[in-house]
Amino acid sequence: MKSPQEILIKIYFLLKEQPYTVEELHQRLIALEIQLSKRSIYRYLDKLESSLNYENDTLEVETEDNNKKTYLITQPKKELNLPIGEWINFINNNYIFQSNFSFTETDKLINNKILEVIKSKAPLKSQIVSLLNSTNNYYDSTKFGEIILNNHLKKLLYKLIYYFSNNCSITIKKYSKSVADQSNIPKINSPLLPLKIWHHRGNYSFSFFSIEESKVYTLEIDMIDSIAFHEDHADIRVPEGDLLHKIENNFGYHSPLIEGVNEIVLQFPPNPGEHVMNRFWNKNQRFEQLADGTIQMQFETEINIELIGWISMWLDNVKIVRPEILKKIFSEKLNNMVLINNNKLSPINNG
Repeated sequence: MKSPQEILIKIYFLLKEQPYTVEELHQRLIALEIQLSKRSIYRYLDKLESSLNYENDTLEVETEDNNKKTYLITQPKKELNLPIGEWINFINNNYIFQSNFSFTETDKLINNKILEVIKSKAPLKSQIVSLLNSTNNYYDSTKFGEIILNNHLKKLLYKLIYYFSNNCSITIKKYSKSVADQSNIPKINSPLLPLKIWHHRGNYSFSFFSIEESKVYTLEIDMIDSIAFHEDHADIRVPEGDLLHKIENNFGYHSPLIEGVNEIVLQFPPNPGEHVMNRFWNKNQRFEQLADGTIQMQFETEINIELIGWISMWLDNVKIVRPEILKKIFSEKLNNMVLINNNKLSPINNG
């Protein structure tokens, strides 16, 4: 007669081979000349579960509709080493794509099962953020400034994502009407190699590298009406250094008003200074609380229209400490606004 330890080990190896119900396990043990009642098998399963090293083995229990349970010992898979942001993007993109395509009920069921597996492996923070982003029961989004993606823009977005992911160059066949009608806005007609997709302040924009001009361009999605495949450029190497560094560290993606990178120093009162300090605005931002309680913010960037607009939104809650050129440009823009709103000038079209 086998000892309890031997029986436990036998059940362990049986469950590692394949899944069993208690009834199936009972029959298998009888065939191996191990006489146990079904009640005893349940006790052995409890003992087995409590004695497993969960870093190496897990007792999986699946319950079917008729409440019949199946047991299996599995080895836990290694966690995928992905940053939290990538988990969040992957999970939320799944919701976006499912909401914009027609799936059958079977497709939805399969997608949901896959998504649950992915979410179960994701870090806790990304699971929580993804849950909040997928339902409106717990939060509200103002959608302030967010682009309205109609079906045409959705198709364009997915097509661009496909070309980006496959490193294919494209040409812009047609610009949107607002761009095409303005002769002072430059149109790029040469082949473009996709570099980066920006989802910035509720808008989608795309940075491209012009192979002919060796220059980077960034366009908002609603500036483009249609694109065409040019060719596969998997072997093209985009120049490193200043060309890409400028994209990564700029305040937004608009063209600079003057050449060169400047150290920007701004001063905020305690409120909204604390609000500013607790949020991400620029990759190299630094903050210091001064003796009088005000918050000083420093970062290096090119001066573009987006930086001017961002500073403007704080109205008289911000002071430009330096550089002097930023003070000058800011004053010129404010003066233009006064003249325009006093009906002495027409709005400026700077593209």
